[in-house]
Amino acid sequence: MKRKILQELEHLLLAEIDPAFARRARFIFEIVQREKPNYILDIGCGRGFYIKGLSLFDFPKEIYGIDTNESYLSIAKRQTKDKRIHVQTGSIYQLPFPKNYFDLIICSEVFEHLTDEKRAVAEIKRVLKKQGSLVVTVPHEQFPFLWDPLNWILMRFFHTHINKDIWWLAGIWAGHERLYTKKKLQRIFTDKQLHIITLHGYLQYCWPFSHFLLYGIGKNLVERIKITSFSRFGQKPSRQAQLIAAIFRFPAKFDKDGQTEATVGLIGHIKKV
Repeated sequence: MKRKILQELEHLLLAEIDPAFARRARFIFEIVQREKPNYILDIGCGRGFYIKGLSLFDFPKEIYGIDTNESYLSIAKRQTKDKRIHVQTGSIYQLPFPKNYFDLIICSEVFEHLTDEKRAVAEIKRVLKKQGSLVVTVPHEQFPFLWDPLNWILMRFFHTHINKDIWWLAGIWAGHERLYTKKKLQRIFTDKQLHIITLHGYLQYCWPFSHFLLYGIGKNLVERIKITSFSRFGQKPSRQAQLIAAIFRFPAKFDKDGQTEATVGLIGHIKKV
């Protein structure tokens, strides 16, 4: 059963065109498989990719997803008919759950959008059980040059970046209040009840202008022109998606863990003690 589930998840990830998304998703699902949590919360669940993946496991008793974007939530609700899944509107600043409720919380690509990190951490800590896990992913301030050359040059030589509201051109800054270094991420979890188990970067090598190709152009085509065969939400992966995904992840075959500080993102696994 375990092997079958992991094979299904791997099949989904093999068709994921964004190699950074695939890397962090694989890490999250590995933690879920290892810890076997009964009660799981996905904060900022969006259109429900993780919820769909979590529903493949038999050990969760309840899987919750919250987001502030109601149009995304309507898609998330269609991902699966599993009765264990509950999707609702909710804010990270006021989580609609009792204290010490969840065994595992996923907070992937959320903190960079927040205006009040400390308030968010306090709410997560409130609803997380003792010995429960929090998995956080954020974009890395020290991203590789090829991932987003324009912002890389602007940040290092002119101490600026493209406006976050110009979403199609903003690259790694699209909609983001900040990017993170390891030290910055560690700083917001300096709490005696929270212990960082692992914190590391992921994805070193990529094609030039990967972020722009994937989101400035690719996301626009998928969402506005409705090229659904390349969407990660709500359908079986197509052969075309698998082929393009293989092309995009090819440079990552040369990644060497710990060999460089320049990575696309950071992943943190944190325990409440």
